[in-house]
Amino acid sequence: MPTTFVLYGGKTSIDSPQNDEFFKTSIDLVHRENIHIVLCYWARPKEQWEALAKRDRPKITKQTSKRVTFSTAQDVEDLFIKLEQADVLYVAGGKAKLIEPFYPKLSQLKLKLKGKVYLGSSIGTFIVSTHYVLSHANQDENTVHHGLGILPISTLCHWNVEKKKQFKIDLLRQAAPEFPIILLDEQKFVKIIY
Repeated sequence: MPTTFVLYGGKTSIDSPQNDEFFKTSIDLVHRENIHIVLCYWARPKEQWEALAKRDRPKITKQTSKRVTFSTAQDVEDLFIKLEQADVLYVAGGKAKLIEPFYPKLSQLKLKLKGKVYLGSSIGTFIVSTHYVLSHANQDENTVHHGLGILPISTLCHWNVEKKKQFKIDLLRQAAPEFPIILLDEQKFVKIIY
């Protein structure tokens, strides 16, 4: 079974019609009345996870009359256990330096996502890509990073506010000319079934 990926350019923290549409799309893709969503905030300090979940849960549930339940993945083992019963995995944005150390343990993620919906915002989009360049000057934005390669794409998020557009496109073209480059503005998304 294919996985449906909904990849977002970032900025889910604000209230906006675009963010509503992102979360509504994710719920509408699940053809059941009872939906379980696993939330993943590994790109943020652990002490922020509960506050982030408290912020995001109503943003998701207000988009549907379906019964939605949530859990938060604590680590890779916990994520894989929770995905067995989940319909959706949402990986929120944050800092690459916090989430990239998890990558070596996520080699089975593609298999665990089969038939599910994957929502990724910013770094959540990057991790399923094959290559990406970080978006903000306070991170390593001059290096091509390697995602999990679940999707055969290179990705750039926060595109509408990016200051080094051509430089980053050139970096990705040099690193992996065979992969298409997906450019995602903040509050914009693309849906990929793969």
